[in-house]
Amino acid sequence: MRFSIVIYGVGPLRCIRPEGRGVFGDAVLTKATGESSESQAFKAQTDIERRRWLCVATRTDIDVCTAHVSERTPLEVAANDGQCTELATLLERRAAFRTVIFGGDVNRRRSCAPDGFWTRTDRYADQTPGVQQVYGTGAFHAPSVDVPPAAHSDHDVLVVRAHLGTGR
Repeated sequence: MRFSIVIYGVGPLRCIRPEGRGVFGDAVLTKATGESSESQAFKAQTDIERRRWLCVATRTDIDVCTAHVSERTPLEVAANDGQCTELATLLERRAAFRTVIFGGDVNRRRSCAPDGFWTRTDRYADQTPGVQQVYGTGAFHAPSVDVPPAAHSDHDVLVVRAHLGTGR
């Protein structure tokens, strides 16, 4: 597991519902052992929440990444577009050397995935449909989607299952 704290204003934002869970941030959990991780704030920012991405490189030559991208409100749309472009560049760069899978809240219905990646979304969710997305390189085959309901979130849960093949 890797966790990256998101800065909100001057510091970390504590989780409020339910209380006592810690601070708000991005997490990657993998079955495969993580060898290293990298996390960085996006260059494009327009809000007090410092949006960022997190990637974990596993021992099985798979990179698992996540991000929480700015919303598409009038104030944040430029940041959302810039973060989407930066995310696509990041995933494309990593996919040149390793198998990559990404899952996150991109706050938009159009995919940020680079060419050659497949995209699955929570478009059938009851809460905020279509803005959570999963992207994968061709090594992941037959991705299927399940969207169970969630409490204490403005999103339902997006579960994507894909089979790992032998090639990238």
